[in-house]
Amino acid sequence: MAIQQIDQLAPALSQRSRVREFADQTLAALKLVPDLTVDNSQTVSNRAFIGFLIGVFTAGLLLLLSVNTALTSGAFTLENMKLHLAAVNDQRDAMLNQVAIFSSPNTLAITATKMGMQPQLSINFLNIEGGSTK
Repeated sequence: MAIQQIDQLAPALSQRSRVREFADQTLAALKLVPDLTVDNSQTVSNRAFIGFLIGVFTAGLLLLLSVNTALTSGAFTLENMKLHLAAVNDQRDAMLNQVAIFSSPNTLAITATKMGMQPQLSINFLNIEGGSTK
């Protein structure tokens, strides 16, 4: 009787073993995929992310402020140099005007007369070959 029961159960057992092999194969195939379960202790909180964004935003604003300050100080320096250049150019023009006034023929004649020089009334030429003046 036990042999008859085994013969009756044999096809059912072989079918179960096939199902179990197939199930083992699918589990093995699923084990190739990494475990994607989420562990709540390792997640980043919303507060930390918002704090990070605020920090990046603040750092960007401070960098922008420092660049703007550097450019503004450079603009002030440039403006001061332009004013200094205008003053130097005015002094140069004043000196050139004085030189022009002092080197005019009338001023030179008056200064020469004050120093005791006399104006030449006639024109004399020097003859180099003979050594005489005409």
